Amino acid sequence: MRYGSISLALLCLYASNSFAALEVITNTEKQTLNQIETEYDIDSLLINVNDKFSQLNKKAYDVEGLKKTIASEQQRYDELIEGLPEAIRTKITLPNTYKQIEESVTLVDELTLKAEQDSKRLEAEKEEILSEYESINKQRATKSQQLFKLKTDITNRLIADLSKSSSTLPININGSTECSKYQTIADCLKESKSSILSSTRNESPFLNDKSVLLSYEVIDANMNMKGGLQYKVAMKFKPSYNNKIDEMLNDKLGLKSAMVTLVSNVPADWFVNGVKVGTGKKLFHEIPLGKHGILASYQDQDQSSVENIEGNGVFNYKFNNVKTAKKPSSQTPSVVAELPKGILKPTAKATPKSADKPKAKYTLFSDQTSIKLSDEDAKKTSSDKGYEYFMGVSPATKKQNIEFTNEPIEK
Repeated sequence: MRYGSISLALLCLYASNSFAALEVITNTEKQTLNQIETEYDIDSLLINVNDKFSQLNKKAYDVEGLKKTIASEQQRYDELIEGLPEAIRTKITLPNTYKQIEESVTLVDELTLKAEQDSKRLEAEKEEILSEYESINKQRATKSQQLFKLKTDITNRLIADLSKSSSTLPININGSTECSKYQTIADCLKESKSSILSSTRNESPFLNDKSVLLSYEVIDANMNMKGGLQYKVAMKFKPSYNNKIDEMLNDKLGLKSAMVTLVSNVPADWFVNGVKVGTGKKLFHEIPLGKHGILASYQDQDQSSVENIEGNGVFNYKFNNVKTAKKPSSQTPSVVAELPKGILKPTAKATPKSADKPKAKYTLFSDQTSIKLSDEDAKKTSSDKGYEYFMGVSPATKKQNIEFTNEPIEK
């Protein structure tokens, strides 16, 4: 009976064919690989465009803040209009109210113009950044084409070498195992043979479970009094191209993908090479091996880096001094009133509900086109209120004077 497991202390592989020792990638092919990597080194390009993209997100967040300021100012304007009837009655604050209304109109116009201009500039910057990412991706695609060509050349060479009838793979191993001290060396070696062959096939990239064993010879073996067996075995296999070689080539040439985990302490927006891949505190994304620009964005903050992806990994981006988003306030109802000549009312669009946590992403400024009400709609709205205000019109009769001023009728 055998105890314990086999330990392969030394595994020596040789190639017995008319050419050279079997190698998955030769020195010449390694040089070609290094030349491709050097020619398409995109580290500096990725760092530069990643920085630009981060700045773009910050500017976009500023524009979002500007739009909120406009909405707030429009709400202030509505409040001024709502208080206008009272100011007309008292006549004390009326001049100041008109002045504030004019200032509000002017401010909304100025901020709207600035937001539109900033949005146009951001659009131009966005196009420039996307073109840079596109250029990098084209280089990456060209690099991949050359790497696939190199893999094809390597595969063709290996298949040609391994398919020759003279191609064999001799392997010498020095190993040890634990046997029963009552077993003979021959019995222990015989019982261990299947494990030795299985371990050898697993170790060599040129062998798999179906590889043909051409010869198997125990060169030397000795056992101590406790059953510890030391042995040296010489084997010879027929090598073949298999999935292990293909996986090894993909790994060496960077032609396979990996699963990366993107983690943050806030629900950030995640971008890989300028393309948004999702939003959340934890995100899984499959990505080809190689160098990639990763950016996490939340509110007015960004975290970015250029990472060399060599396998599955976790990337953690922590945001400090995170602002607490304010809950949207209810919209103040407006009062329809006619303004004196010379005062223009800015069109106050309905402000959409903002998300609980605003995102500093690039968006075009919203359309500020106003919708003009018909005269019928204006009359209907005015009549619904149940009262009218007459401003800048002198009463022609005593009845009108009573109606305009709400003074009691003298009896």
